[in-house]
Amino acid sequence: MINRPLYLDRIRPFIGKPIIKVVTGVRRSGKSTLLRLVQAELKNKGVSDDLMLDINLEAYSNREFKNPDALHAYIAEWIGETGGSEELHYLFLDEIQEVEAWEKLIPGLQVEFNIDVYLTGSNAHFLSSEFATYLSGRYVEFEVFPFSFSEFMRLRAEDGCVQTPDEAFDVYRVLGGFPFLAYLDYEQDPCREYLLSIYDTVVLKDMIERESIKDSALLGELLPFLIANIGHTFSGRSVERMLEGENISISIGSVLKYIQVACDANLLYRAPRVDVMSKKVFKNQEKYYLADHGIREAVYGNNDRNIDQVLENIVFVELIRYGWKVSVGDKPIEPSKNGSASKEIDFVATKGSRKLFIQVCYLLAEESTIAREFAPLEDLRSDFPKYVLSMDKVDRSQNGIIHKDIRTFLFEADELLK
Repeated sequence: MINRPLYLDRIRPFIGKPIIKVVTGVRRSGKSTLLRLVQAELKNKGVSDDLMLDINLEAYSNREFKNPDALHAYIAEWIGETGGSEELHYLFLDEIQEVEAWEKLIPGLQVEFNIDVYLTGSNAHFLSSEFATYLSGRYVEFEVFPFSFSEFMRLRAEDGCVQTPDEAFDVYRVLGGFPFLAYLDYEQDPCREYLLSIYDTVVLKDMIERESIKDSALLGELLPFLIANIGHTFSGRSVERMLEGENISISIGSVLKYIQVACDANLLYRAPRVDVMSKKVFKNQEKYYLADHGIREAVYGNNDRNIDQVLENIVFVELIRYGWKVSVGDKPIEPSKNGSASKEIDFVATKGSRKLFIQVCYLLAEESTIAREFAPLEDLRSDFPKYVLSMDKVDRSQNGIIHKDIRTFLFEADELLK
């Protein structure tokens, strides 16, 4: 069980405090393992096993607890048998959305008992609506993602696999960071099958079943299209037109609804387009990225042939993993001397009073590529850090713009992004 200090450091200040801790994220990203890590930390502090109750609500053996009355009775009995309300108890409930009317049960637990509650859920929909309504001001959310590249490297080292960063990144950029892949020794065919099973489960349980989607065939056509085109600008109308070209009929309303459902399931993430000068948010031409780029390899393939898109996805997820809000930068500029009139900045990331401007590309192999990637940042009047990230080994930093090998940037994320 690999330690994940990025998430533990965030949770630690809230341990033992009367606020509900909610861990969200795409399926199989390590939410349950994070709860085990919290339990291990409690044990190290002297908390006995009797004072901790861990229930996986998706397990068949726990099916009776999908009834909130049965779950409440079991919790009350456990507390009564292990010190009563004098002792602080720790409750861990995996996949809380499986419990009927859970949103009415959970708020009362901390009122009725001396209890510290930790929940996991596979999609963010219940947080954005139901949870916010019933637990306003009484919960804190921690979103978990599959392994970052640095976590991936640490796991490989702990498993005794000796690889250079370049060799490890060759694997990571194709298959991604879902923790279970380590058990498959990163063999490509079994890993693709496993990743496809995650995708199928998310679509079936977190999208079709939860949202009562009737036209699952249409959703099945749209999602692979979106996944193939991560990092490309979208509007509802543009998606409608492109699908029409494939003889697939879908309304703009359905496109927007299904995209939102995919975002609620923590499968896709939206990067809005923002004017970097006026801070105006545009209502179309957004970009979307995947929770983990390995899903793209399983569903669509071609990660290495579409490496620019994959690298963008990796950087985007790394930024939001560290709590940055990420937008696509839109800034009208005058054509530069070299003829480039590009105005898009791949990522404008903000975190409190901090801001980063980032361009991502595969290789800076030609002068025209260097001009295209650097020009939007050179014309940007800002004292905040500006980065161009690529897989080049040669440092091409210039005019106050920092160029980094993307692998180095990912390794230094704790220093640069925390």
